[in-house]
This record gives sequence, C-alpha cells and structure tokens, in this order.
Amino acid sequence: MTTKYFFRTAFVPAACFCTLLLASCFGDKEAIVQEKVAERVIAFKEKKSAECLEALLQTAEQTVDSLLLMEAQNSLNDSLTRLRPGRPFQPQPIQPIDSLTVKPIFDGFGPASRSGGQ
Repeated sequence: MTTKYFFRTAFVPAACFCTLLLASCFGDKEAIVQEKVAERVIAFKEKKSAECLEALLQTAEQTVDSLLLMEAQNSLNDSLTRLRPGRPFQPQPIQPIDSLTVKPIFDGFGPASRSGGQ
C-alpha cells in the first residue's frame, strides 16, 4: 500500500463526513430552534391554562359559598318568622265610666260651723 492510496482512501470518507456534518449543523439548527420554541409555547399554554383554571375555580367557589350562605340564612329567617306570632294591636283607651266632675264633699260648711255652731 502506498501513501497515496492511503490518503485517497482516508480523504474521501473524511471529506464526506465533514460535508455531512456541516450540512447537518446548518439545516438542523432551524429545526431545533423551532422545536424548542414549540416546546416553550406548549409549556406556556399549559401554565396559563392552569392559572386560568385556578382563578375560575376560586371565583366559582366564592360564588357558591356566598349563595349557600345566603340560602341558609334565608331559610333560617323564614322558619323563625313563621313560628313567631305578630305584634298585637294596641287597644283603644278606656273611657271613664262616670263623666261627672269631682266636687269637695264638705263644700257647704263654713268656718263658723266648725267652731261649734255659733
């Protein structure tokens, strides 16, 4: 084997390998970037969807809690007002039985009659 033959047989596969390596580096770089961007977009969408779902569940929980509390208070108020009787009407004032004015009993006696009748 001569050195010329050795370099020729080693140079052709090395040149092919370098050409494929350079071609793969430039061509796949854009594909790798697009793949990474797609992965980040999917991760962002999943994260945002989870945040929106959490906010929606929290709002729904507060709404349901307030509705249940209001319903319980209304049913409690309704049951108590049905059991409690209403306030009675105030009766009319009673008119006096005797309409005569009051006079002193001993109005006809003067001071002379009190001293002994003289």
